[in-house]
Amino acid sequence: MSPPNRIALVVHDLAHSGGVSTVARFLHDVIGQSDCFEADLFSLAHGSDDRASVRLRDPLTWTRGVQVQTETNDGVSYKHVGAVGAEIEYCRYQPRSVLTERLRSYDLVQIVAGTPAWAHVTRPLDVPVALQVATLAREERSWVFDGQWRPKALWRQAMVRLTDRLDHTALRHVGAAFVENQWMHDHLAAHMPPDNVIFAPPGVDTEQFVSGPPPSQGEHILSVGRFEDPRKNVTLLFEAYAALRDRTESVPPLVLAGRSAPTDAAWVRAEALGIRDAVTFRENVSMDELARLYRTAALYVVSSDEEGLGLTILEAMASGRPVVSTACGGPSTTVLDGETGRLVPVGDAEALAGAMADVIGDPERANVMGYRGRERAEEHFSMEATGQRFLNTYAQLLDMSGS
Repeated sequence: MSPPNRIALVVHDLAHSGGVSTVARFLHDVIGQSDCFEADLFSLAHGSDDRASVRLRDPLTWTRGVQVQTETNDGVSYKHVGAVGAEIEYCRYQPRSVLTERLRSYDLVQIVAGTPAWAHVTRPLDVPVALQVATLAREERSWVFDGQWRPKALWRQAMVRLTDRLDHTALRHVGAAFVENQWMHDHLAAHMPPDNVIFAPPGVDTEQFVSGPPPSQGEHILSVGRFEDPRKNVTLLFEAYAALRDRTESVPPLVLAGRSAPTDAAWVRAEALGIRDAVTFRENVSMDELARLYRTAALYVVSSDEEGLGLTILEAMASGRPVVSTACGGPSTTVLDGETGRLVPVGDAEALAGAMADVIGDPERANVMGYRGRERAEEHFSMEATGQRFLNTYAQLLDMSGS
């Protein structure tokens, strides 16, 4: 029997990259369960204060060079690789010799990233490169263009424009691009061979996330995410929840769970709306506790302005919960409006409140939505269903390269 092909899974800062690190761990599990492939994880500098980087503002790092550090996340060991000039976003996307030397020993490189620009780190390689990507920089950070003229804001705007160009030039180095939603598929297919763009969302563990009591018996309304991120628009959620309480009796409390809390300004808004006492934030809950929060929820809500896919939506659906979400990209792919939940326009608090009221106010319909969401998660978004698409593509890329 031939030895398994070696795959390097490359992700930006595995310890602090939210949904991207979740996808990387999903692929690490999928590859690890196959007979034909094995994978190692590499993590790249993602911030100006990166621990393994040469930082322009820290002369003590100038002579030591880019570091490769062995770290562990959720029990999985990986190599974290710094960059030269970590304060400058452009520099984080560039190849560095300590990374290139290591990646050349693999049969295939799989980049897992928020935006395509990260694929530039593979420029010197002559092995097949696959890219799993959620969105584009200009979509992910559209908020930086909101009329700000301070020097820091202008710098951020310049970095987004530069990264947007890199998002497209990086596609030259990619043999296959895995995407999570239809709009991203259509966009990339206009900039690279359409057959090389593959709809393959990461899967959800349908054995860990399981149905509980019917949604009509749910204890709370739930939302999960990094709530300091402006894209999550938690202020919109607060406004919608306040409107829901104004129009509906016996509204369950709102529970937020995630890695980062809403900003102070968002909490001030919740106080002004009169809902602060009805909102609880749970930080860094365990996977078991998160699964419990899902299966005891009456409803799952997403108020984001932009989502690549919305893995938390899949977790909620696998848990048999109806979903109410803004139609902000990825949710339009996962949620069947009127069947597994409701989709409303981005930024419309009244529409979000109305959709929540409709679901909560019709217990029988809520239970049916939850049941159909579970069916859809099992059939289309389980780890087994989605993981095989990645493995099949790896086999094709390696066959074409003669490996």
